Amino acid sequence: MQDTTEAPAGSSTGDTQVDAVLSALDRLADLPVTGHAEVYLDVLERLDGELNPEGRLRRTGAHGSP
Repeated sequence: MQDTTEAPAGSSTGDTQVDAVLSALDRLADLPVTGHAEVYLDVLERLDGELNPEGRLRRTGAHGSP
């Protein structure tokens, strides 16, 4: 059975900021496998910031949070 949850390469999410973050994955083909984790972690952090801005504020201590 084929996994159909992944969007085809070059497809758009409909959100320009999310698409900009995901475009960083395009550089994976030019990197050795040992460099992939750094890219994935960067994309994950940036997506979290785009999709959960309140969480970003909490992590940085905004609004009186530690």
